[in-house]
Amino acid sequence: MKRSAIPTLGMSSVAFMLLASLGAPASMAMEAPSADLSMHAGHSAGHAARPAAAPPAISASESGDFVRDKPLNEPPKIKSRNGKLAVTLTARRARVRISGKLVNARVYSASANGKVYPAAYMPPVLEVQPGDNLRVTLVNKLGEPTNLHTHGFFISPAGNQDNIFVDLPGGKTFMYNYFIPQDIAPGLYWYHPHYHTLVEEQVFGGLAGLLYVRGLEKLLPASLQGITERFMGLKDFQLNDGNSIPANNIDSSAPTNRTINGRIRPVISLQAGETQLWHLGNIGADIWYDLELAGLTLTVIAEDANPLDKPLTTDHLLMAPAKRYDVLVQAQKPGNYQLITRAMTTGPDGDDYPEVLMAKVKVTGTEKAPVALPATIQALDDLSGATIARQRIFDLTENNDIGQFFINQRMFDPNQVDATPVIGTVEEWIFRNNTHELHPIHLHVNDAQIVSINGVTQQARSWVDTIPIPYIYKDGNGNDVPGEVVMRFRFRNFMGPYVFHCHILGHEDNGMMSIINVTSPGSE
Repeated sequence: MKRSAIPTLGMSSVAFMLLASLGAPASMAMEAPSADLSMHAGHSAGHAARPAAAPPAISASESGDFVRDKPLNEPPKIKSRNGKLAVTLTARRARVRISGKLVNARVYSASANGKVYPAAYMPPVLEVQPGDNLRVTLVNKLGEPTNLHTHGFFISPAGNQDNIFVDLPGGKTFMYNYFIPQDIAPGLYWYHPHYHTLVEEQVFGGLAGLLYVRGLEKLLPASLQGITERFMGLKDFQLNDGNSIPANNIDSSAPTNRTINGRIRPVISLQAGETQLWHLGNIGADIWYDLELAGLTLTVIAEDANPLDKPLTTDHLLMAPAKRYDVLVQAQKPGNYQLITRAMTTGPDGDDYPEVLMAKVKVTGTEKAPVALPATIQALDDLSGATIARQRIFDLTENNDIGQFFINQRMFDPNQVDATPVIGTVEEWIFRNNTHELHPIHLHVNDAQIVSINGVTQQARSWVDTIPIPYIYKDGNGNDVPGEVVMRFRFRNFMGPYVFHCHILGHEDNGMMSIINVTSPGSE
């Protein structure tokens, strides 16, 4: 995604008013911890919000050097108690250390349960249970608008739940009040800003953290109960001459520092014969990972916080921006291993990434066979035989020279609803990629079951929320054929408008996003 300065689209109040008109019940009414609550869309379509002014430069001597080969640091965890979790997140520009080096970033500090967590590149993991009430007071000290999205949550998009049309100006405060359903799937989610036109620079700057719904461990056999769990947020960043993470003209194909929990090339420790549960999330803005742990097994038990029907042992994990896997890692023999992200390209018009050593994995002790892996995890709610209420086609195109991205020949229009599914129905959507680069599509609220990729039927093991759409390829006659993914959604529980978009956030900010409005029967 190589691009120069490009125009961006803003958000209008129309999209927000559509959401507000379908607001939460009285028990979920707006709650403002301060009189400065702002909840409107703030600026007109066609006018982009601008990032805050650049911070003062940090000299090379003050910034220092990166530190590598230190033990993997676990991010702090803030856990719900008695069905509730109340946390304050403050978004701010701050000087923080990333792998030992002092840089200017955009980050969260946090407070909860009487404890303060300082601003950090890797903020706390928020841990909740199905059925919990999660309240997040978001304080904006960025000097620019922001908001918050609970990525992957099956939850209402209206009112002050997962409403990405909230506009929180600098200096203001807003309370999000999430009523987490009892039937939400356990696994790894994440939280990040979703303020249109500023999403890329805010997430790239460091505003992203992990969110975990407990319950996945209960699906494992007794022999795997209580094993070591590791939360690993994959983030990447670049620095300008002032040791600041850039906010403009981000080139995701440029040399980039890749981190796990804010550390470059950490050391992960296991005992021979041990099984660990790794919660892996790509919580960066634009860059892909293709993880490989040569010599050790990676066994996926959940994808995008959806437990698989059967565990999947694989030699690598392709992780588009926003992708998450919950993975069992076993080690039998002591030794030194390497977790790498493999060299890859996202297409002729996309980005090229070199191989990078992400972490060193050190296995100590005496050789010992690990316990047997489970044969099943959780049955799939299979949509392959479902009655299809409607089929829709979405064509992805772009003008990569000027950085504009389109769905069905349109850039994002906050006044345009592009699909109106009926609550309770199943629809089949066909995404056709007419470009020469991969586009990972993410749908808010409801996850998808993949039916086919480029005409090849897929045997789904779970639903997913982030789906790479393959780029143009040649058929047997040498003709260009759009990459194609067919997927099915069941529109459950929650009505109202929300969005789907490319989760390369530079593409989303510059047009590749659409609004859908889930309606009641007879109102389509």
